Amino acid sequence: MKGGFDRTTWQRLWHLARPFFVSEIRWSARGLLLLLVFFSLAVTGMNYLISVAMGGLMNAFWLHQKAEFIKQLYYCLLVLGIATPLVVFYRYTEERLGLAWRRWLSHRLLHQYFQHRSYFKLSYFEGIDNPDQRIAEDVRSFCATSLSILLILTNSVVTLFVFTGVLWNISVPLVFAVLLYATTGSLVTYFVGKPLIDLTYDQLKKEADFRFKLVDIRENVESIAFHQDESIEEAGVRQRIKEALDNLLRIINWNRNLGFFTTGYNYLIGILSTILMAPLFLDGKITIAQVVQGGIAFGLVLGALNIIVTNFGVLFSYGAVIRRLGAFLEAIEAGQESDVIFPGATIQRQESADGITFENVTIFTPHRDQTLIKNLSFSLADGQSLFITGASGTGKSAFFRVIARLWVAGEGRIVCPDVTRLMFLPQRPYLMLGSFRSQLLYGVGIKDISDQILQEVLRK
Repeated sequence: MKGGFDRTTWQRLWHLARPFFVSEIRWSARGLLLLLVFFSLAVTGMNYLISVAMGGLMNAFWLHQKAEFIKQLYYCLLVLGIATPLVVFYRYTEERLGLAWRRWLSHRLLHQYFQHRSYFKLSYFEGIDNPDQRIAEDVRSFCATSLSILLILTNSVVTLFVFTGVLWNISVPLVFAVLLYATTGSLVTYFVGKPLIDLTYDQLKKEADFRFKLVDIRENVESIAFHQDESIEEAGVRQRIKEALDNLLRIINWNRNLGFFTTGYNYLIGILSTILMAPLFLDGKITIAQVVQGGIAFGLVLGALNIIVTNFGVLFSYGAVIRRLGAFLEAIEAGQESDVIFPGATIQRQESADGITFENVTIFTPHRDQTLIKNLSFSLADGQSLFITGASGTGKSAFFRVIARLWVAGEGRIVCPDVTRLMFLPQRPYLMLGSFRSQLLYGVGIKDISDQILQEVLRK
């Protein structure tokens, strides 16, 4: 199962959520969280007062008590007037906390992503695709959905505590009826909608693959234009969007199947409480006020118990996001612990003032499934040049990756200056987003240099 909640998912959730509340901004984070819980409890309390007020209003209306009706109407308006700003600040606090959490988590992931060349090492971890989506979309979704689910759970617990007592005072069978109805609905929804778990996880990946292909085309427009083979690129994009839309169609079909049950289930909620309380009211055992209050309480208790039914898609999309983001963070942290991605022998290094020396160097691919260069020895003094030639796949690029410490799997020893004193020109040209000055200084390690000096260098 890709998107459900198993032990690994819960561990990753803890690993993702806990650091924010023990970070350098922990007091601000905890303060906003406590304020949010306070507003959540206050809103639930106001819902209780609204149910009481509506019950009193309808009771006065039913008994033709004009003075009492006007009194209860003013009371309803007062309660609603107090509830309005509470609900507004409740949503505002939720959004502010979500914003602070997203900012902190994004900065944390970005910092780790660029430390120890983790962004490069990620390509060797299986299943870690589309890091751009994980840092942007998955972080946003994780922070917002985490708070939403926390509030749903908090409100559900408080609502159950408050309104189950209301139902119990009206009729004990009402309590057992709502428990039985909610349990049945949750079980049927889970088993009918279970295929949506993996489909939702797959949809995230396929959408990301589609966007990645479009970005790849945008970054290579000139090369594609020179080759004049746009039909291949169009076919590649069409294939990716076809996979995403085909999977989305499967999701739509399963949602349709699930909808046959959930729609009827939700329709019944509106009349079920009335059906159950009608005999008591007609026999004169309860008043119209209790019918109204019981109807409101029945709906709220049922809503609190129907977390799976009403939030099925959200819960399992959330599980998929936790798995993707958690796996991404684990891969980054693994890449930071050591340059050795996979266990085994590594090439030893010794720093020198100048020159490069290879002593019986054997180079493996990062997964250690192929030997590219074996027992290579040579010495290149300062000022000398070396031309490397050979067929594609013979290890020419691996030679430079080893010197740059991008690859370390192998045997032997390399004696050379520290990597920070070396400059490499990659096979694929790269132009950073920024000014011409930033481009000139990119990768040089020098920041405090005047424009005049740069101009003189360019003239030479």
